[in-house]
Amino acid sequence: PAPVRAPEPRPAIKLRPRRLSVSDIELWIKNPYGLYARHILGLEALSPLGAAPGPREKGIIIHDALSRFTRAHEKALPADIAGTLMDAADEALADYAANARVRAFWRPRIARFAAWFAATEPVRRKGISQIVTEVSGSRILEAPRGPFTLRARADRIDVSPGGVVITDYKTGAPPNDKAVADGIAPQLPLEAAIAAEGGFAGITKAAVTGLRYIRATGGEPAGKEHLIKADANELGAARIADLAKLVAAYDDEARAYTAI
Repeated sequence: PAPVRAPEPRPAIKLRPRRLSVSDIELWIKNPYGLYARHILGLEALSPLGAAPGPREKGIIIHDALSRFTRAHEKALPADIAGTLMDAADEALADYAANARVRAFWRPRIARFAAWFAATEPVRRKGISQIVTEVSGSRILEAPRGPFTLRARADRIDVSPGGVVITDYKTGAPPNDKAVADGIAPQLPLEAAIAAEGGFAGITKAAVTGLRYIRATGGEPAGKEHLIKADANELGAARIADLAKLVAAYDDEARAYTAI
């Protein structure tokens, strides 16, 4: 048998994407062929027919509940934080209410996370003048073959007189500090680079004082907050410089989207 080499497609420049999200950049770094399949071939994996709700749906529900809660209580927290968050979660859960797994396992876990969130959110809100959720942003990079647009949708941005803190909600394990610092997990640093240039809607240009993950498991522990131990502005500047180099490299038709 003759071994088959990994595919190395080299599409024309006009077919290569000029707009990508921060999550796409992570895919591009880890597996260029995956980006090629998604954004040039237009392929998406299909869920099995009749598949039960899984981690993806759980993540959507948690994000939806936290977004509903934050939009409704941007200025001040309600008296019953946990109960109000669960009301938002029940609205998000409505489409899955008939599923026994959701009723038996997901809702109790979300309730445990809501209790953790209620105990910790007042501290996060101290000194905050503005809080926004699911906010869109972008930054344009000059490249050999024309402008390239980096897009993002931040889960949460807290604004204070000293700067902004960008938060990413996770239902699974977030990347560790080393993965973020090494550029393997560039999402939050790239969002910091967008914020540093005033690229998020409704938020003025400001220093980024922190990058934060909030993990919503509902297990043990029910929730966990982690601030990346590095200078957010330096990380943002490094990752946007790396992205500029990556875009320039793929602006050469000789560069292949190799499968890794």
